[in-house]
Amino acid sequence: MRVIVVDDDFGVLHSIKRVLSSKGFDVVALQSSEGLEEYLPESDLLLMDIRLEGERGTEVMEKLRAKGFNIPVIFITAYADADAVVSASRLGAVDVLKKPFSSQELLQAVKNALEFVPKLEPSYSKELKVVGSSRAMFEVFKKVGLACQNELNVLITGETGVGKEVVAKLIHENSLRRKGPFVILHCPAIPWDLFEAELFGYVKGAFTGALVDKKGKAKLAEGGTLFLDEIGDVPYKLQAKLLAFVERKSFFPLGSSREEKADVRLIFATNRDLKKMVEEGKFREDLYHRISQLEIQVPPLRERKEDIKPLVEYFIALANAELGTSVEGVEEQALRKLMDYSFPGNVRELKNLVYKAVLETRFGKIKDFALHEEKNNPSFEKALELLLDAVPEEELPNLLEKVELYLIKKLLERYSGNKSKVASLLGISRNTLESRLKNLK
Repeated sequence: MRVIVVDDDFGVLHSIKRVLSSKGFDVVALQSSEGLEEYLPESDLLLMDIRLEGERGTEVMEKLRAKGFNIPVIFITAYADADAVVSASRLGAVDVLKKPFSSQELLQAVKNALEFVPKLEPSYSKELKVVGSSRAMFEVFKKVGLACQNELNVLITGETGVGKEVVAKLIHENSLRRKGPFVILHCPAIPWDLFEAELFGYVKGAFTGALVDKKGKAKLAEGGTLFLDEIGDVPYKLQAKLLAFVERKSFFPLGSSREEKADVRLIFATNRDLKKMVEEGKFREDLYHRISQLEIQVPPLRERKEDIKPLVEYFIALANAELGTSVEGVEEQALRKLMDYSFPGNVRELKNLVYKAVLETRFGKIKDFALHEEKNNPSFEKALELLLDAVPEEELPNLLEKVELYLIKKLLERYSGNKSKVASLLGISRNTLESRLKNLK
């Protein structure tokens, strides 16, 4: 089988060729797209860098698709750029590999690609920018690209403030429905007795105060995307009607006997654990499966610290444009302070911190951020690091015993001396707990 590899980095090109050639592939190595078309008819797979010297791999691929070349493609990149990764997926890429990648990752991607039958759709440009250079966000961008290729219901999960709405907008802006409206229904913001009226609308006289017909969010989103935020907050008694709407894409406005069709793409988001809620009987299992045909989990900021610096730079640029300030960046010690912070409010909290700092600084570089110390709890790893820094080397042999005794005593204080409870929390028997206490004293 013949594989074409296009990358302007000779080292990468040579490494990929060596790995694939060792597995029996006939490899054509090119440092630009020049001459690429002549090899395509007799080739089985194309690997191409997204950023080539003087050109973009996605633009090259878009031209090839327009000419009818439907060869499976794997894009490779050193950058977790949302626009590029989403564009690659929209162009029918089987996979996107982030440099550096292992030989095993490369061979598995090639294997998957050769088993793949491309399902191509027209490509679309992007207008929404999402900032993130971490591998975690790279995986999010890949899933967003998949979501753009179809009309499946999408469930976006993640903690408050991670950017679930931004991800939903990114899907909409790159989908077949990008020219239609993007309508948001923030579920908890609506009194539950008005939820159906807000979602499905109502006709005149449906209830006291319904003086005129009113369209619901489902109708306002016609031809576009309806984003139901915090779906996990919807009471169980309302979930049956929501399920019927999701399944049939149709609804009855309140007070009407006429069923209306809903030409909408549905995207849902929640900060709750819906699987656990299903187990507890608080969320319908059939509704969960319907809304999560494709699930995208957005990781918290504390798990992708490498995104903090580019996010700070991005928010400074936004703040300067909005506030008329001229902040040029961040002092190193201020950035380190952010890197050590746990960010319980995630990206939303970071944005607020940056905007406040920009307002106070106005010119030059930000020297400090006003973090709430009570929220700035160190991570487990950071706490251990602080502990090691505080313990002299001569006391290290007894460190484990001291830590264990301290932990058990503190837990006993917290739970009013309930040894059974503490033993259960630590995953040991009560007898084992008492034995350890005796040996440690």
